[in-house]
Order: sequence, then structure tokens, then C-alpha cells
Amino acid sequence: MKFTTKITFIILSLFFFNAAFAQNPKAPVSFKLKNGVTVIVAQNAGMGKIYSRLTIENQNATEQKNVAQVFESFLNKRANAFQGSTNSEGIAPKVSLSVDEANTATNVADFQQALQFVSDHLTNTTLSEQAFEHLKAQLKDRDDLANVSLADVKAFYANHFAPAQTFITIAGDIDVSTAKAMANKAFGDWKAQTAAL
Repeated sequence: MKFTTKITFIILSLFFFNAAFAQNPKAPVSFKLKNGVTVIVAQNAGMGKIYSRLTIENQNATEQKNVAQVFESFLNKRANAFQGSTNSEGIAPKVSLSVDEANTATNVADFQQALQFVSDHLTNTTLSEQAFEHLKAQLKDRDDLANVSLADVKAFYANHFAPAQTFITIAGDIDVSTAKAMANKAFGDWKAQTAAL
């Protein structure tokens, strides 16, 4: 929790420093969803943008470095495909996914879609045997990843991704009630799983 608290403080400090031009910054508000996900909201009206960072606090992830690298390659591929899309203004939303965190940077109108994308790929991830083999073929130059199996990735996911270990920071032109509704819509039904993918 200390690491997440420090990261959140740094993010919010940078956010308020960079967004000093905005009209109405408010003190951050923290709450938990029913499933244990912690959400921190820092409203700064007038920015026209919303940023979010989801972090998963799990020390065991570093023990399975090779498996984590394979799964992160899968997540990066998905994030790159999403960033290739543009909104009605021709702007591509910024989204990154990893085994420890996910980040979004969007205008107000695109935030729900980006947050839902993060949820879909971190809480409802599906990886078929065919998609896994395709991914492994792309990583064939990595001898250290050759012995990673789909079962290893599924076990890693089940052990690493859990609502109670998840913290979401939302900062920008969004009020607390809207952020709460969006977080509930995207992450409220998430339950810890014994095996996914």
C-alpha cells in the first residue's frame, strides 16, 4: 500500500502542477467499490481532459518474470490496436496496459470508452490457444520465454489480478459522482477468479 500511496501522491502532484491553468481544482476523494477496488478522484474542472492510472499491488508478480513478459506482450498488442483508432475529432486516445498498471489520457467524451477498454482487457481477458501460439511465434527470438505455456499465463493472471489489490486514480475534468458511476460500470462486476483467459 505504501508504494501505491507514493505513486498516487506523485501522480496527483504532477497533475495539479501541469494543470494549474484549470479553473477549479478540488481535493482528491477516495472510495472503494463493493468488490474492493480503491478509486481516487481528483476533479479539476475546465481541463477538458481526463487521466487515469490503474495499479495492481502484488509483490509476487516479479517472481514470474518470464510469464509476466509474455502476458504483457499480449496486453501491449491490444493497447496498440486501441490507440490506432481515432475519435470524431481525429484524435487517438492514449492507453497503455502492463501487468502492473494501465494508463489512459483522453478528452472528456472518450474517457468512458478508454476506461472500459482497460477493464475489458484486465478483468475479462481472453487468450485462446491460437492467439497464444501466434504471440509466442512473435516472441520466438526470446529463448527465456520458450518454456512459458498458456497454463502458466492463466495461472499468473488468476494469482495476480484481483479487485482488492487494485487502485484506480482518475484526475481531470470529471466530478466524483460521474467518476464513481464510470468506475462502477467498468469495474464493479469484477470478481477474483481462479482461472481466466
